[in-house]
Amino acid sequence: MENASKALIIAGAILISIVIISLGVVIVNNVTGIINDSADMSAQEVAAFNSKFENYAGTRKGSAVKALLNDIQQHNYSQEDGSLDINVNALGTAAADTAATDADGVMGATASDIKSGLTYEVSFGKDPKSGRITVCGIVQK
Repeated sequence: MENASKALIIAGAILISIVIISLGVVIVNNVTGIINDSADMSAQEVAAFNSKFENYAGTRKGSAVKALLNDIQQHNYSQEDGSLDINVNALGTAAADTAATDADGVMGATASDIKSGLTYEVSFGKDPKSGRITVCGIVQK
């Protein structure tokens, strides 16, 4: 009888140890998954991300460029850590002429710097590893 009670105590201790180890593994996997999800985007997520902005590529009127800049500004403000921000490089705009910088220190234009009656060439630069848009270039034509 004494051996049976000791065996039950040992078996209980082993089961509790297994449960504690399993919880630790689950917690580590969840934290790692969250970190990886925020840094890495799947090809489908990158395509969806890029499609919001690629519609503006090419020669566009000032009103379309203003809409693009507003979309970029909203996107950048919605990011918590700034790792997915899109930088704007603008030549031939009021911001570029005065070497203005925005809050992030990036030379660029705001919607108020773009004139609706003018034409602009819009292009995008992508991260070589992920393929995600990281830079928007705007040149007055």
